[in-house]
Amino acid sequence: MDETLVAASTITSLAFAIGVLFGFVGNRTNFCTLGAISDILNMGDWSRMRMWMLAIAVAIFGTAALQFAGLFDASKSIYSGTRLIWLSNIVGGAAFGVGMTLASGCGSKTLIRIGGG
Repeated sequence: MDETLVAASTITSLAFAIGVLFGFVGNRTNFCTLGAISDILNMGDWSRMRMWMLAIAVAIFGTAALQFAGLFDASKSIYSGTRLIWLSNIVGGAAFGVGMTLASGCGSKTLIRIGGG
């Protein structure tokens, strides 16, 4: 029982630390999906999109490294299913894009704004 409690508190503490780090970096760099796309379309500025491409590359290579090291099994992930429902993905993506536009930012930017007061 005590081991489970220690593991849960460790995970909670690490999650909090990662969240604070993400919020700090996101706030300082204006990390936002909608902002990256808007910067390209309105001003021709690719700096925030390069941040997104770097984040995607780090996520891909990090996941591959964890899987290669045997610390992560991608076959058990809910995202590695064999079925792809095209209509659901298109409708969901469009609804998410409209929501980002109406909210003036993506989900991460909204969380950063809430955390910043």
